[in-house]
Amino acid sequence: MPTRPTPGAHPVELRVIGAFQTRFDGHVRTLPHSAERLIAVVALIGPLARSYAGRLLWPDAPAARARANLRAALARSGVAGAGIVHISGEVLSLGDQVVLDVDTARAWIDETIYDSSQAVVSPPPPTVGRPLLAGWDDEWLDGPRERLQMLQAQALETAAERLLAANQPAEAMPYAMTAVELQPWSESANRLLIEIHARRGDPSNALRRYRRFCRALELELGVQPGPDMIAAIRQLYPFGNPLTEK
Repeated sequence: MPTRPTPGAHPVELRVIGAFQTRFDGHVRTLPHSAERLIAVVALIGPLARSYAGRLLWPDAPAARARANLRAALARSGVAGAGIVHISGEVLSLGDQVVLDVDTARAWIDETIYDSSQAVVSPPPPTVGRPLLAGWDDEWLDGPRERLQMLQAQALETAAERLLAANQPAEAMPYAMTAVELQPWSESANRLLIEIHARRGDPSNALRRYRRFCRALELELGVQPGPDMIAAIRQLYPFGNPLTEK
């Protein structure tokens, strides 16, 4: 995804992965929380109509009150004058000079998942693996959070698989571990981590990971691992029956 700033513009850095933060020319600027919420919804959902932004930000308020709240937030925050939010009639969008950390994360995700011609895995941005707007409980964030989490996990698995295929299990390990942290119920991510342990000559940790995954599935979801996972463990332990030991 191309960067937003235009030549000669002074960029505004907007961070929504982890804690919310805005930086003007490298300096952190503190904004009212109402302004932060408005910027965040425009950055992650927009461009969007004012009426829709109001419904997302104040879902329990009547439409007229939500519109009034939005007008007040725009007036008090100064985000339009600072170039963070662009207003065109009824449409709100992110300013052209804003550098958004999600764009950087998505660029790495797209390159890792879809560009199979790359022989070398590019290191991920430091934000990969962290949640959107940690500590916020806004309902509209559920969709963007889930999408980013799933895409990050997929990209991390892809990177780990590519490194494992290149006979680099040690380098693949942190990618697979972060993928499991993001998607703890993912059988593919856990199976990949088990295979990495095995390729590193560490079948005991492979079995420990399998048992941990089994307990988590049983306690949280009431299900058992699939046949591919069981087959992977049986290949590691062709003698005896470690699958019965919990």
